[in-house]
Amino acid sequence: MMTIILEAGYQTYLSEVLPPIRQQVEKLNWLVTGLQCWGSDSPLIESWQPSDDSEPYYHYSVLPGKTLYGAFTGQEIQVVWGVFCGIAGDVPAIPPDEVPYADGNRRIWTEPEAFQLAASEIEIVAFDSSFTLVKFRDESLGRQFLEAFPSGRIVQSPGDMLSGYAK
Repeated sequence: MMTIILEAGYQTYLSEVLPPIRQQVEKLNWLVTGLQCWGSDSPLIESWQPSDDSEPYYHYSVLPGKTLYGAFTGQEIQVVWGVFCGIAGDVPAIPPDEVPYADGNRRIWTEPEAFQLAASEIEIVAFDSSFTLVKFRDESLGRQFLEAFPSGRIVQSPGDMLSGYAK
């Protein structure tokens, strides 16, 4: 497993994050949760976002990888908050108390290397438009991803999350 943090540049623009792993993204089905975007004039992407703020943590959408990739590629859409869980095969029904989320999730800081959804092969967590965590079950895929994002850092502990801010 490998977790990579992206903090510089267009780190929360999936139009930049997805292309280096396009083949893998398109092979998976995706659970999209807690999504909030800026610059979205896409009715498709807007349909993946909660319609109101009353239950943003329980709302999720399931979509094929080609749909996810196509919706963000070539678009200037910043993901402010959101969790994207790539799953091989069918996406199981998720009980409300197990829906992955970013906003207010302490585990992002205390267990940054842990997957929020056990079935995920890849997880992408956009956090308050300030950084993105990209998690891979396949470490070789993570190393391939780092070639496209040399400023990305491997995260293995809570201390690694803060090291970029301690300067």
